[in-house]
Amino acid sequence: MNIPPSAPSSADLLREVDLRMAQALDNFFQRSRTAIQDSILRTIVEQISSSRLAAGQHCLDWLNAYPDKMSTAFADQFRLQLARPDMFAPVSGNQPTVLALVDDNTLGRQLAEDKTTAQLTDALRPEMLLLFSRLQTLWADVKGKPGGVDMYAPLSVVRALTRALDSLDFDPKAGTLLLQNSTASLRETLKTTYSALGKYLNTQGVEERTVVRAVPGSSPRKTTPDGGEEILAHIQSLAAQPAHTNTISAGGNFAPEGGGFTPAGGTAPTGGTTFSAPLPSFLDSLAYWQSHLPQEPGSADSALVLRQLQQGARQTDAGQFDLAVLDAVAGLYEFILDDPDISSHYKSAITQLQIPTLRAALGSPDFFSDDLHPARQLIDLLGLYSRRFPEHNPAHAQALQQVEAACEHVIRDPDHPTEGFAQAQGLLTAWLDDENARTEAELADEVTNLEQIERHELGTLLALENLQDLTARHPAPESVLRRLEAAWVPYMASLYVAEAGEGPNWRAACMTLLQLFLSLLPPEDDETREARLQSIPRINAELRFGLLAQGAEPAQLKDFFGAITATQECWVRPAVGQQEALVSTFKPRHLSQEDIQTLAQRLEAPPEHDTFLQQAEQLLEGDWVDFDPPFEGLATARVAWVGVHGFLLFCDSEGEQRFSLDCERLAAEIRAGHASIPELSLTRKAMLRLKTQLLPAYG
Repeated sequence: MNIPPSAPSSADLLREVDLRMAQALDNFFQRSRTAIQDSILRTIVEQISSSRLAAGQHCLDWLNAYPDKMSTAFADQFRLQLARPDMFAPVSGNQPTVLALVDDNTLGRQLAEDKTTAQLTDALRPEMLLLFSRLQTLWADVKGKPGGVDMYAPLSVVRALTRALDSLDFDPKAGTLLLQNSTASLRETLKTTYSALGKYLNTQGVEERTVVRAVPGSSPRKTTPDGGEEILAHIQSLAAQPAHTNTISAGGNFAPEGGGFTPAGGTAPTGGTTFSAPLPSFLDSLAYWQSHLPQEPGSADSALVLRQLQQGARQTDAGQFDLAVLDAVAGLYEFILDDPDISSHYKSAITQLQIPTLRAALGSPDFFSDDLHPARQLIDLLGLYSRRFPEHNPAHAQALQQVEAACEHVIRDPDHPTEGFAQAQGLLTAWLDDENARTEAELADEVTNLEQIERHELGTLLALENLQDLTARHPAPESVLRRLEAAWVPYMASLYVAEAGEGPNWRAACMTLLQLFLSLLPPEDDETREARLQSIPRINAELRFGLLAQGAEPAQLKDFFGAITATQECWVRPAVGQQEALVSTFKPRHLSQEDIQTLAQRLEAPPEHDTFLQQAEQLLEGDWVDFDPPFEGLATARVAWVGVHGFLLFCDSEGEQRFSLDCERLAAEIRAGHASIPELSLTRKAMLRLKTQLLPAYG
């Protein structure tokens, strides 16, 4: 009777994650050698100096002759970190530190580490969050407490790399140069690895421990400041100015700034005598204005409520700071309610939040400088609702009902507006998550198919890179190489798909391939010869098993093993003679400064920074793209799925119409003016316009 295998434990899964991470680093320099060499040469071209030439020469010599040794040291240092995390943990801010002078080389290395880590963390944030939330679940199961995921973060990888270079007695300046020029390759390697690990843990049923996606409507990828800091500084400067003296006569009406006085009875007292009296409370007056907000959608007075409040605010005890905040919030809402992307129904709901927003800004002025402030988050979420559930959407009525209920929740507790905004935003986010889950379920089959295609393409690419590296380093007949590319690479790609990454069978296949290449080489001594002879049957058996799993025909097997055996016989039975010339492009040699200068000068200038491609590559699931003219019938489309290598699935607001694009094609559409990525944050857009209005010097 067949007994189904038991599910792996959390400890087993963590060990497998460790193995896969180390496997990726164990091949890093073999896979990335060419890209890193090109980057180093371009760096030398930018500023040719004797010190930079010497450092570049050191790097190129190592990359050319010992990429496997560098990768092994890299992976070994990372494994050491995993085994002894306490030894290599970064110093906590609560621990005492000792000030020490460092030399220029050490300082340069530290700055390069910090910069590389920051760039990697920012670029890999989506993949990291989705993976690390699952790792938190495993870690808590094994250790009984959260934590432990920092050992897989870019900082740990970068430090493992620098320690590996030190262990190889790498020249310090050359090591810093190598680290600086390895950032792009590290990003690609870690992106692929993090994504594959996340999918692997998902297939093993490991759930996310926390919600890791950014709150809808937030701006996680700001490219320029939104002006909030300057607006807040402007408000504080106005608040520091001397206040005007406001006086009021007993029983009379307040007249600001020395204006005329009119008593309650309509005539001035004899002699015009006046005396100070308590001013009406500014905060108390807000309740009156809240009750008189227009309720009709698209009311012409909607944007004027705070401006009307300004006219009477000086007749209260409002200070300079209160008046400055009121003016800024009023301007902010004028721009928000003037946004053409918001429908009238949603504008009516946003209108109801003017007074609560003012209360929140008065209580916590960081409203202007912090785009994650609960009030801003809720307003931005309402803008996302307007785009996600427009009037023609079947769920529009339900969405609007949820929005109105959330706004009412904020209004009901005027004394705690910030908390009310946070709670309302949580309610709307939960409802939106349910709607997104329903849409994702409808797209599940298509997304699964795209993921399978992507995994197969990625597995094929990695298998080819592995084969090409072995081809470059170990001579082999061209006929064997052709048959390996046609037969063994597809088998490794199928393993990558089946194991959701570089799993145990994939690692075994890589080792079999390495052993195969070694078996084609004449042994150096009798002991090696005997070991090779004993390994050939096992290697051929594993090759046969893999090819049969791919459905190889007997004729194909005969052709494949005939080419391999013919080469092995050249050294097993030397009398047979050499039947086919060996192929190898690997010739380790020392590069002189003249060689480096010649190579560098032949390189084309690095391409200019493509901002359009960067915009496309930064898209996340849930983001929107506008098309003019409509693309595949859609004028506005939501990103439903983002592939590891820039493949995107788009759908309409209902998830019914859909099409696929890669980042290169989308960048071309943006470059041609046929597509644009809108700013979804209402408050961010309004802040930028408000800054220009309030601070002409910044415009």
